[in-house]
Amino acid sequence: MHSMRPVLALIFLILWYPTARAQAPGSNLPTQNPAAPPGPVPISEEPHHRLLLQNDFTRVYNVMVPALDATLPHQHDAPYLYVTLGPADIINAVVGKPELHQVLLDGETHYSPGHFTHLVRTDSGVAFHNITIELVRPQGTTKNLCKDVVPGEAQNCPEPPPVAVTKKGKKIETPQAADDDMPYFESDEVRVELHKVSSGNDYVDAAAKFDALLVGLTNANLDANLGGEHLQFLHGGDVIWMPAGQHRRIVDFLGTHSSFLLITFKDGTQPASTQ
Repeated sequence: MHSMRPVLALIFLILWYPTARAQAPGSNLPTQNPAAPPGPVPISEEPHHRLLLQNDFTRVYNVMVPALDATLPHQHDAPYLYVTLGPADIINAVVGKPELHQVLLDGETHYSPGHFTHLVRTDSGVAFHNITIELVRPQGTTKNLCKDVVPGEAQNCPEPPPVAVTKKGKKIETPQAADDDMPYFESDEVRVELHKVSSGNDYVDAAAKFDALLVGLTNANLDANLGGEHLQFLHGGDVIWMPAGQHRRIVDFLGTHSSFLLITFKDGTQPASTQ
């Protein structure tokens, strides 16, 4: 009996070895670099982008990238606007192009036709915060008005209204509201304007013809009223959707000076179901 043990052990090894070898990881598989960035993801799956609002016209994201951090490579498949909140110093790495160092000012607003993949890094140690407004519909022709929303394109700033003069040659002061409204940008589908409100100087639209998105800028302390009723208090980075046909009043509830962007969607033939 004892003489059979070596034979049985040898048979066991012969039967076991091929199975164990098949279960072992192949040594010829390519090694993976754990530091390599993952493939591009849709903007909706990029963790630094938080969806604030979406409807038939737009998807709005709050984008926050801490200092010394980076987004995942992500796709911009639609045209979009973005509004910087606070100063920023970033590396914009677009796939297929050299990395771009960008220094952005608080409130700086830009338009991009999209259809590219990139990531954003905050190598400078300054956090990055913006509101990204994806535009669902094709935008057609675009043009700057009084700001370089499309860098490098000419401006088409409307002429300010003439200053009235009395018979004695004294200038009549124009209303403060005229100085606080500035058209930024226009496409076939949207118009972007800056508005400022302060104590005694509210923004009012008694019968708005088109749907609009309001984006509170950094200094915003706003009370938004629709149809004669309070809707929401807003601060920097807050957004609300304002349907057409409702009376609008935007008040600076602290009585200081607040700014917001109003993005008007000119094609209002279909009601927008907002989430």
